[in-house]
Amino acid sequence: MGIAMKWLPLTLFAAISFSLASAVSAGSAYTQGVVHLRAGPSTEYPPVISIPPGSLLQVNGCLDDFTWCDVEWGGNHGWVYGNYLYYDYQDRRVPVLQFGTSLGIGIVSFSLGDYWGRYYAGRPWYARRNYWMHRPVPPRRPPGPRPAPPRPGPPPRPVAPHRPPRPSPPRPQPSHPQPPRPAPTRPAPPQDNRPAPGN
Repeated sequence: MGIAMKWLPLTLFAAISFSLASAVSAGSAYTQGVVHLRAGPSTEYPPVISIPPGSLLQVNGCLDDFTWCDVEWGGNHGWVYGNYLYYDYQDRRVPVLQFGTSLGIGIVSFSLGDYWGRYYAGRPWYARRNYWMHRPVPPRRPPGPRPAPPRPGPPPRPVAPHRPPRPSPPRPQPSHPQPPRPAPTRPAPPQDNRPAPGN
């Protein structure tokens, strides 16, 4: 009985530590590329800080469509687009935006007044919170990537434009009119000088 009581606190401590470690790993995600931590769930909200690629973030929850997630990194709170957050899931890293329902991430909402009051009271944009609170809700999804330009192929062969034939220019007239050429003269038939009969 006494030995069992001695092992109970140690077993309980190990179970609590394991559950805490699981909770931390379940709420952790990695950044895909350089991402901007935003003061709200849209690219229109002010940027809080830039986070380097491959950084480990604590995810507090995501919006119901997993487009944006409330995260914490280096003492900074803010929102990151779900397609830039990757979770370890089934031996690979997957984007939150596509696998959010399978990752067990909690759903949270965004209230600008409460959120900014808790985390941004000393930030430069906090003085304009009334403007941000009364403006239309920005779109959640950032503009999509621009389509890649098509690969250049061989240049097309130039096609000669169809042009009507040009009229031949008039022949230049001489400045001094030339006299008409005389018609060629035919030699006169030979005259017969013989006297006519009876003379």
